[in-house]
Amino acid sequence: MNIDADITWIQNEIAKIKDPDLIHVFKSLLQYREKKASADALDLLLDKSFNDLKEGRTKPHDEVKSKYDKWL
Repeated sequence: MNIDADITWIQNEIAKIKDPDLIHVFKSLLQYREKKASADALDLLLDKSFNDLKEGRTKPHDEVKSKYDKWL
């Protein structure tokens, strides 16, 4: 499998499409992929945050606030 050749072929085929409905389908698919990737990244971040909380790798709000107060 040559990914570069596949990408080139897909780009060439998409460039030939004149059907607005088909273009809309491709656009929706790509937008869904972006939303899914964002949701997956958020899930990973939340999992890490909950693990940090369970393992005691957190600081109290007052401690963080006092450290960064000079910039706020």
